[in-house]
Amino acid sequence: MKQFIVFIFVLFAFLSCTEKRDYRDALSRARAVMYHDADSALAILDSLGDHQSEFGSHFQKQYQLQLAAAEMKAGAVFTTDSLTKELVDYFEANGDDEESALAYYMYGCSLIDLGQSPEGLQAYYTALSKVDTTKADCNFELLKNIYGQMSLIFDNQNLPQDEIWALKRYIENVRKTSSERVYLFERDRLISPYILLNEIDSVLSISLKSYEDLKRIGDNQGAARVLCPTIYYFMERGEMDKATWAKEIFEKESGWYDQNGNIARGRESYYYVKGFYDLSANRLDVAEQSFRKAIRYGYLSEGYRGLLNVYRKRHDVDSIFHFSLLYEAAQDTLHNQLRTNSIHQMSALYNYNRSQKEAEQERETSRKLKMRSTFIGVISFFVVVLLLWLYLRYKNKKKQEILKLSKKLESAISTRSEISAELQMLKSKNYEGVIAAKEAKEAELTEIIKRLQLENDQTERTDATETFVNSPIAQLFIKKSNLKTEKPNPSDGEWSLLIRQFSKSFPDLYKSFSEGTPLSQLQQQVCVLIILGMSDSSIRIMLGNSKSVLSDAKSDANERLFGQKGARTLKSNLFNALK
Repeated sequence: MKQFIVFIFVLFAFLSCTEKRDYRDALSRARAVMYHDADSALAILDSLGDHQSEFGSHFQKQYQLQLAAAEMKAGAVFTTDSLTKELVDYFEANGDDEESALAYYMYGCSLIDLGQSPEGLQAYYTALSKVDTTKADCNFELLKNIYGQMSLIFDNQNLPQDEIWALKRYIENVRKTSSERVYLFERDRLISPYILLNEIDSVLSISLKSYEDLKRIGDNQGAARVLCPTIYYFMERGEMDKATWAKEIFEKESGWYDQNGNIARGRESYYYVKGFYDLSANRLDVAEQSFRKAIRYGYLSEGYRGLLNVYRKRHDVDSIFHFSLLYEAAQDTLHNQLRTNSIHQMSALYNYNRSQKEAEQERETSRKLKMRSTFIGVISFFVVVLLLWLYLRYKNKKKQEILKLSKKLESAISTRSEISAELQMLKSKNYEGVIAAKEAKEAELTEIIKRLQLENDQTERTDATETFVNSPIAQLFIKKSNLKTEKPNPSDGEWSLLIRQFSKSFPDLYKSFSEGTPLSQLQQQVCVLIILGMSDSSIRIMLGNSKSVLSDAKSDANERLFGQKGARTLKSNLFNALK
């Protein structure tokens, strides 16, 4: 019955470990597909969530982190930062680098959703500092997302140079994690900040390079689409042949035009580009239609400007006056909007600078704390060195005292020998008075010798005990008794080393082990372990014997060594034998 219960317990433990391993495997599968298929990751995590009552505290946090990341990847918007802040605090102290980086990234995303862009940006910077790009298993998907989010913040803040910095790193990680086609289209995102910087050469270079690369991989439609920005800038430079070439390819192969000449929704800004192209070719009616379409879709400033140029060419004074007023009003609206955006950007920049100052203060506090820790460490080191020096000095002083005692003992023995010789001589001549004095001197010296021998023996025994207990093999056995080693049961070689060290430290006691009726190997081992100060339970574990076997061994050893029956007095007898 007892064996059956043990079997059931082992089976339950095995099944429990298997279930926990299954949970970890499920979490790993969700993590692996999250960046490419968030819905599949959510399905895995939802199924895993049915077992949350069985999760340990650490696994529960790992599950919450991956679930929040998958939900955000699927389009969820944060309404609070409490969970992400909690995850940051936990994984900062208990997670690996990737978990800590993901937690800071999630925290940054929650702050962005709550309108706290500067704080969110700071969280992204912290996330980047946690990622070790030199590792073979570096999570480039996470890096890609962090840099991508940073580029969006810089775009909203109208910081094109910072946006280019983030985009270049984002694009590099896209190259490592995605197809070449995706990489080429993402590289095209650099055009927008270069336009803001008015670096037209860079705009044309990127667009034409993307066109050639997409043509090379057979994506003619994608190649045609990336030519769109080049049309307007070729016209501005007066390179109408190149503008015509780019326009024809774009309109014929991009797939954004229907049979009626209408461009796809969201691409209506192209109408004013087309209008200026037709205006340059003096096709005023066609240009007018394009500009009116641009106005219809909200591009007022560009559309009115185009119509103003059309009517100037027609010399229509009334229309010129009319559209001049409309263009002026559109420009005022645009300037007001830009001014509002600028105020928001300056406010955000102020908040960002304030966050930077707070971050600097935190770094300074951290630096001071690090210096303080280093100072304490150095002081601790010198204290340890000082204590070690004092200990060695004490040992050396003790050694010198033993040496002096030995010399005094030798001197006393030599003097006694001389006096004994004189006594013999005096006795032969019957000098009773002198003999009595010499005998008294001899008795005094004998007492001195006994006292010095006792002091010397006590010192040597104390030193021998310290030497034995502090020896490497004795320390190994003490660690085994405290279960601080992998194997509590010593090997035969380890027993041999311990007994050999014991025989060197206590040769007289060791010799008594083999006199008369010699002790068995087990009895010797028990005696040595008792001298090392081990408890009965530790001795039983180390020897692998039962309580009764240990008691019998102690009782037999006590009787053979000290003539006393019973195991209780063995310990005190052994320590008395060492004195």
